Amino acid sequence: MKKTLATFAFSVLALCLSLQELAAQTIEASVDRDQIARGETLVYTIRIYEQRQGMQLDLTPLTDDFDVLGTRTSSQVRSINGAVESWTDYIITLFPLNEGEIEIPAIEISDTQTTPIIVTVSNEGPRSNQDSDELFLEIEVNKETVYVQEQLLFTIKLYYTINGIRNPQFTELEMDDTVIQLIGSPNQYENLIEGVRYGVYEKRYVIFPQRSGPLQIPDILFRGEVTDGSSNFVFRNLNTRRVTAFIDGITIDVEERPPAALTNDNWLPVTNLSLEEEWNTDINNLRVGDSIERTITMIADGLDGAVLPPFSPEDISGLNIYSEPADIERNYVDGSIVGTRTETSTLVATESGQIEIPEIQVPWWNVETDTLETAVIPATLIEVASITGVVPSEQAITPTDSIEDLLAASPTLDRDMIDAQEEAEFIEVNASWLNYSILFAFFVVAISVYRLVIFPNQGRINQQLKIQKTAFKARYAPENNEKVAFNRLKTACKTRNLRDIREALIVWSGHYTSSRAILTMEDILQEPALLSLHPSTTKIQALLFNESGKGDEEDQFIPGDFLKTASHLRGIKSRQDKFLRTEQRFALPPLYKTT
Repeated sequence: MKKTLATFAFSVLALCLSLQELAAQTIEASVDRDQIARGETLVYTIRIYEQRQGMQLDLTPLTDDFDVLGTRTSSQVRSINGAVESWTDYIITLFPLNEGEIEIPAIEISDTQTTPIIVTVSNEGPRSNQDSDELFLEIEVNKETVYVQEQLLFTIKLYYTINGIRNPQFTELEMDDTVIQLIGSPNQYENLIEGVRYGVYEKRYVIFPQRSGPLQIPDILFRGEVTDGSSNFVFRNLNTRRVTAFIDGITIDVEERPPAALTNDNWLPVTNLSLEEEWNTDINNLRVGDSIERTITMIADGLDGAVLPPFSPEDISGLNIYSEPADIERNYVDGSIVGTRTETSTLVATESGQIEIPEIQVPWWNVETDTLETAVIPATLIEVASITGVVPSEQAITPTDSIEDLLAASPTLDRDMIDAQEEAEFIEVNASWLNYSILFAFFVVAISVYRLVIFPNQGRINQQLKIQKTAFKARYAPENNEKVAFNRLKTACKTRNLRDIREALIVWSGHYTSSRAILTMEDILQEPALLSLHPSTTKIQALLFNESGKGDEEDQFIPGDFLKTASHLRGIKSRQDKFLRTEQRFALPPLYKTT
């Protein structure tokens, strides 16, 4: 007995010493390399002993000098000569934001800090974490010097020979005192360079600097994912790896308005500007009271229609002007913005004779020839005739009698008119007692209806209301109403709650297909009609149940893209149902009935 107690005490003491030894070496931090080129990524690993899975790390200190591209965990257990050792690695992919010596700061974990690490980042031109032959970036501008508020065309091109790039993301252009517009959707095409066929992913922008001086366009970073085609059998996750590419930004010189254009009210730096005038009828055959419609269109190559100034006259002698709101448009032609402003006015002639519609002049700066030019609509002279048989309003009517005879005549009274007015006098009678009588009768009727109809049947009425309420709830429950189910899915995507998205997706999928009952996410993955939702479904499953892949999967699942795919499926189903209803409605009965 004493020997047993001694053995037990020795075991407890050994265990305490072992735990103390493990606690003394709890955290280690390392990088896969400490010297990298600008545009490349590095892997930062924090190893925590004692198998601490599920721990949340605060990576905020890293975001000052690095972009955190992804995180994942890996847990291992090792036994050597009976000694068991376990640890969890937190593997973080970092993209340096600056050049030179950069410190990876200490990360605090459970009252313990990691050791800071210094890495050196050198600029070696456009780079990627792949071979330059597989993935690289280019940027293009149409000019290196522009005027303030002149358009600058900026293009980002990603060249690649890698198949299966998913979730492409570029640095968003954000610059102070500039207006930036993305031209349409990204273009995708192929380009043959020195015998190598590259895929090209192109994004085009138009930039309007709002102040003079140097305009710094930031460095451009591309991030994406490449899948190797394999997958996890349980969660059907595609195995992916991160790819990045980087290119330095550029500086554009923005010049202020030239002296020749300083006195103009409006500053319009464009490649071309034109004015067009159009009338809806012949202006050479007008009379007093006639109306004509005048339309003037300004077209500017290089400016948005929203910044084009008004140009129609507000007042013309001899005409009343009724202007409609201006019609403003913006189009893109060969990557350049073309703005249009259309002003339409209705002119009504109020005087006869010659009326001059004044000239319209709009000065603009030709950025190609670097000169001041003026778009002109010449003055127009129209002749307005008076209406035949009608005396113009400005002409006086000549009286037939003299003013002295009119004043000397005694006034004439019409007795019949006075008697008629006396008979038509309105007699007002106080009828307030009638209003009270009507109100009293209304209350009597209301009380009678309640006592004779509602009160004796109150139980049946309540029961009927309850039945109607239950039927209403059932009708608009997500399980019975596809529209309500889809709205619930949209709401879940907006809140980004994965569990709500999962439940709403299962319910809505049950409406989409009638070939099988959809009760679980696995049922969705087994349904061919929902094939386009399978990638998102596996991501949701992985995020909810695959703890080790949590970091990477969060970056992969985008509720907005998933909702677009579901909306597309919903549109297809709606068109199919409409076609079937139409076919059933107009289908002819069989010629010979079968029993």
